[in-house]
Amino acid sequence: MKKAFIVLLAVCGMLSCSNSDSEPTILNGILTGEFIEVTPISNRTTLIFSANSNQLQEKRTSDGENPISRTFSIQLVDDGMIELSSNEADEMSPKVFHYQIIDDNIFEIGNINHNDNEDTIMTFKRI
Repeated sequence: MKKAFIVLLAVCGMLSCSNSDSEPTILNGILTGEFIEVTPISNRTTLIFSANSNQLQEKRTSDGENPISRTFSIQLVDDGMIELSSNEADEMSPKVFHYQIIDDNIFEIGNINHNDNEDTIMTFKRI
C-alpha cells in the first residue's frame, strides 16, 4: 500500500511539472501547416507553422528584393494574439501580433512585413 502511494505521488508530481505555465502553449487548430499570402500582395509571403516545435518559418519573395527566410519561435499569448521571437541576431525583442481566424483555411494577421504600412492586415490561405 505504501509503495502504491509513493508511485501515485511520483506520477502526480511528474504531471504537474509537465503542465507548467512557463512553457509555451502548443499550437493547434488553424495555426499549423503552410499558408500563402493572399492580400495585400498575392503570393509574396509563405508562412509555415510547425506545431511540433512551435516554430514559424517565413519565406518572402517579391520583385526587387532578395528572397528572405526567417524563423521565429511562436507562442500563443491570448485568444487572438501570438508572440513571435525572432531567431535572428538582429531582432532581439519578441513582437506580439493580432490574428483572426476567418475559416479553417484562411486567417488574417497584423503586419509582419517591415516594408508595409504599420496598420496593414495580411490575409493568408492554406496551401
